[in-house]
Amino acid sequence: MLHGKHLLNGSDTLVIVFQNAAKPLNDAIPDIYRGNVTQKEVAEMHERYTWMKFAQRVTKADYFFVKDHFSSVYGWYFIDNGKFIHEQFNEELTAFIQQHGYKRVIAFGSSKGGTGAIIYGIMNPLITDVFSLIPQIHVARFINKLCPNEKSLFFGKKKHFEKQVDDFLFADALYANYKETKLYLYTGLQDIQFQALLDYRKFLEKKGVTSELFLNRGDERHTRLVNQYTPFIFAVLEDLIDQSENRIMQQAVSLSPSIRILKEQ
Repeated sequence: MLHGKHLLNGSDTLVIVFQNAAKPLNDAIPDIYRGNVTQKEVAEMHERYTWMKFAQRVTKADYFFVKDHFSSVYGWYFIDNGKFIHEQFNEELTAFIQQHGYKRVIAFGSSKGGTGAIIYGIMNPLITDVFSLIPQIHVARFINKLCPNEKSLFFGKKKHFEKQVDDFLFADALYANYKETKLYLYTGLQDIQFQALLDYRKFLEKKGVTSELFLNRGDERHTRLVNQYTPFIFAVLEDLIDQSENRIMQQAVSLSPSIRILKEQ
């Protein structure tokens, strides 16, 4: 179940990169639904790893690029054709971390990868830091917007499952083993689930989970909030690896103890 590409640099710090949904995969959903695209072809699309350039430049950490090839397309790392897979996935992730003896583990990703980073950052006490970019908080709502005619690829034929998926991040059981983790979230005012992320932060606060928000005030939406701001993203991620804030201070200014605004808009 846990599969992907492992880059070894001899470090005791691991960055787990949860992949976003690449455009070729999204464009292929109707043909996957009709059976015109094989699972072999889907698997090949999953091997176009994002954030590889950063990993090749910053070799102070090891990296594990996780594939999300579930539900015939992808599954936000926690669903597979009408069933939840997060518990088994987490068990295998724990075994992987322990096998390699990592002392610090950073969960990182954007969009659906940002959702995955949050889920396992909350579930897995071995993960020390989370950097989640424009995550989908309500996954089912996103699926209904992205591919309403093909949503059975993800939900199967279980009508109740759709609501369970949408409320997944708000399920009490997810927080049963939570250990204090540094949780950094990044979004923009124009992101499709901006308000949902704000609501989720309030929920986290009630759970005793602290988080820090990086806010982009620009006009960009979803994908462009990532693609147009890679210097900022790279700065935060490298600071997390270094356990520093030197680069972050150059990229963002504090609005409150838990909210920072990007300097460049």
